[in-house]
Amino acid sequence: MIEELYIRDVALIDELQLEFSPGLNVFTGETGAGKSVILNAVGLALGERSTSGIVRDGATNAKIQIAVAPPPDHPVWTDFSDSNFADVLEAEETLVLSRQINANGRSRCRTNGQLVSLTFLSAIGDLLVDIHGQHAHQSLFRSETHLDLLDTFGRHEALKAQVHKKYDELRTTQAQLADFSQTLREAMREKELLEFQLEELEAAQLQEGEEDTLVNERHILSNAETLFESANQLYDQLYGGGQSEFSTLDGLKRASRTISKLCELDESLSELNARFESTLYELEDITYQIRDYRDRVEFNPHRLAEVEERLDLIHRLKRKYGNSVPEILAYQAQASQTLEELQVGSERIEELKDQIDLVTQQAQKLAIELSKKRRETATQLESLIECELQTLGMEKAVFQIFVSPIESADGPLEIEDQRYELRADGMDEIEFFISPNVGSEPKPLAKIASGGEISRVMLALKTVLAQIDPIPTMIYDEIDAGIGGHTADIVGQKLKELSRFRQVFCITHLPQIARFADQHFRVEKGVEGNRTTITANLLTPEKRVEEMARMHGGETTVTTLAHARELLKGQ
Repeated sequence: MIEELYIRDVALIDELQLEFSPGLNVFTGETGAGKSVILNAVGLALGERSTSGIVRDGATNAKIQIAVAPPPDHPVWTDFSDSNFADVLEAEETLVLSRQINANGRSRCRTNGQLVSLTFLSAIGDLLVDIHGQHAHQSLFRSETHLDLLDTFGRHEALKAQVHKKYDELRTTQAQLADFSQTLREAMREKELLEFQLEELEAAQLQEGEEDTLVNERHILSNAETLFESANQLYDQLYGGGQSEFSTLDGLKRASRTISKLCELDESLSELNARFESTLYELEDITYQIRDYRDRVEFNPHRLAEVEERLDLIHRLKRKYGNSVPEILAYQAQASQTLEELQVGSERIEELKDQIDLVTQQAQKLAIELSKKRRETATQLESLIECELQTLGMEKAVFQIFVSPIESADGPLEIEDQRYELRADGMDEIEFFISPNVGSEPKPLAKIASGGEISRVMLALKTVLAQIDPIPTMIYDEIDAGIGGHTADIVGQKLKELSRFRQVFCITHLPQIARFADQHFRVEKGVEGNRTTITANLLTPEKRVEEMARMHGGETTVTTLAHARELLKGQ
């Protein structure tokens, strides 16, 4: 509820500070006294657009501030918990919304002293106060709010939450399918090339270190004749044969025998003799290995051609797939993995399609059930609101709630060969329609032309929905337009009944309505010096009788005062 309102330098208001009751607060006064200026100022504090003309002549800026105390379970404490202004709302019981508007039209907005954007201020204001008047925001006129009101009235929140969960699941799965499909489409363009490349690489059967081995083998095969001749010459030199009369080994063996004789004469040469014999044995072994090597040297042009062909293949593969055999093998492994992923991707796409079909079926079942409950609830709510309208002087009014599944050619839901859209809140569009008079076609609430009809429809709606609508404060301007007598008395009673659940502000010219006020303010326009000023004062019981008398007869007489007292006594 709004606890306090402060206005400075707005239009013809110098400075005004008012405290309000949690019940029914009524503003009365002569036509043109400035009652609507006060309500417009409240709208500015709640984030409505302004102009520089709102600033009082001669002032540099205007300021409006309201103190609001929402109940602990009100959405305002939770709806902004993830925003940058969560700390503004933390550990507070009262919200102070303020707006300073400069003469040039620019303004500054604050919530609990912290600068906020006009958008943020407006978002908070929409949750706290509902203003019904000629220039005010009216939440019940927005068709997007009708669905939530119908669901809240019918207590569909749990079922709607299930639909929302399936909707999110479907959107997530569809996004995954889109990503996989895009990746698969791009990869499929390369699939044939990858398959050809992988076939070529697998056929090559390259091995780590193979190239170095082949290069070495080619070098040996290319120089086989030279290798054979050199090895043979070395063998002849060491072991004899050919043109050599004595071999190196023969000479060394003779020397060995000589050293052995020396050892027989001088044992100190034994170690030297052993070393010489060891060297001789080693040299003999080397000689035999050289012989074996010579015998293995192969003059094999066919093998040389095979090696050359293999190295040529490796060279071609290096030009296509990498600078070395390890790089080629790495590319082969990547190509193989990509093809496997393509296969897995195709299977995953089929799995996702099956999952989408399953979730769609589940969502459709829930959405159909929710739509059915909404139509049932709509029938109940239509009847209740029409009854309220009848008591408010609109006996012939017809109120209708259209629950319309949203048709869509590419919608995910299919019911009896017709496709429908699925949203987070279900498959329906909800809109309130009314026909105020006999013979007129029902039209959306927002297209009702009469201000009095608008106010009464709003009052009927609010009376029925008061216990479920989370907005704690309602403000009505022109609530009495086009009514009087008994109807006005009924309107007053409805406002009083509504104020049991919500704080209510009302501007009225009718004493039948004003008599139900918990607090009664008189708004006056006066001249101080050479300046016109708007003031508002909370009326004492005696002053209230005088104001009621003025409203009834224009002049304060014994008769009008008596009638005023009678009215106040009857409330």
